[in-house]
Amino acid sequence: MRVCVTGSTGFIGGPLVRRLLAEGDAVRALARPSPRADALESIGVQVVRGHLGNSEAIARAVEGADVVFHIAAKVNPPGTKSDFFETNATGTECVLNTSLQTGVGKVIYLSSVSVYGLIRGDEQINESTAYDPAPQYRDYYAQSKIAADALAVSFAEKTGLPIVILRPGLIYGPGRALPLGLLGFSLGRTNVVFGKPSLRVPLNYTENLLDALQLVAKLPGKGLRQYNIVDDEELTLGQYHAVLSEFQKKRTVYFPSLPLRAGVPVAETLLRMLPLERSAGAPLHQVRRAIEERWYVTRRIREETGWAPKASLRDAVRKTIESTA
Repeated sequence: MRVCVTGSTGFIGGPLVRRLLAEGDAVRALARPSPRADALESIGVQVVRGHLGNSEAIARAVEGADVVFHIAAKVNPPGTKSDFFETNATGTECVLNTSLQTGVGKVIYLSSVSVYGLIRGDEQINESTAYDPAPQYRDYYAQSKIAADALAVSFAEKTGLPIVILRPGLIYGPGRALPLGLLGFSLGRTNVVFGKPSLRVPLNYTENLLDALQLVAKLPGKGLRQYNIVDDEELTLGQYHAVLSEFQKKRTVYFPSLPLRAGVPVAETLLRMLPLERSAGAPLHQVRRAIEERWYVTRRIREETGWAPKASLRDAVRKTIESTA
C-alpha cells in the first residue's frame, strides 16, 4: 500500500510511519526540515520537506497515495488564534483539496473529542452529537479542531472523497507525560485532580490508537466514516489513579466540584463584563468540562472494524512511566 503521513515526526505520526514501514508499505512523509525528518529518510521513508501551508509540497507528498494519514496539528501553546487555525483548519483544507485533485484513495483525519461541548444530564456522546455550540469560549486548539472537523465532514459530503475521521481522547504513551485527567496538576508526591473519582476519563494509549488507524485504513467502501475512540469508555478517574499510584507512589486528592460549580458562573459573568476576547474564558469552560460526567460511546468503531485495545491500562501506564524514568 502506498501511504502518506503528515505530522510524521510527531508523537503519533512517527510511530505510525515505523509501523507502516515494518508492514512493507511504501511510505511518503510530509515533514519540516529537521533531524527527525532526516532520521525517517535514513530508514527508507520518502520525505517531502514542507509544511501544511505549502500546497506544492503537499501535492508532492500525497500524489499517488492509496491512503493519506493526516496527523499533523498544532496542539500546544504558545501561539495566536491565527497560528492554530492556519495549521489545523486551513492546513486540513489544503490536504483535502490536494488529495481530491491528485486522486488519493482515502484520507484518514485525526481529530479529537474536544470538538464536543458541554452535555446535559446523562447524555451520551456519540458520532451524532453536535459540535460545541459555543466554540468562542474554548481555547484556540479546540476552536481550530472544531473548524477542521466540520470542514472534513462537509468536504466528504460535497465531493465524495472517502474520509475517515477518528476522534480520540487524551493520548498518552512513551515519550509523553501521563495525563492526570481532564484537569489537574502534580504537587510533590500528590496529584491534584478536579472532579469526582467516579467521573469517566477518556484515555487513548498510543499503541491502541495506532491499531485503530491501521484498521480504518483497510476499510472498504467510500464516503464519510466518523469514529469516537477511547480505550475504555467506562474507566473512571478513581480506577485510573489507582493504577497510577502503583507505579508513581503518589496519592491523589480530588478537588470537590461543588465550589467549582458555584464559582465558575460568577467568574464567567465577570469576564463578560471585561473587554477581553471570549476565549479568555477557556480555562473556565475547561473546568466545566472537567467536573461533568462525560460518556464517550465507542460502539461504532468496535462493531465496524473489530477494534479493541490490545494493551491493558496497567501495561500502558507501566511502559509510559518506564520510558521517562
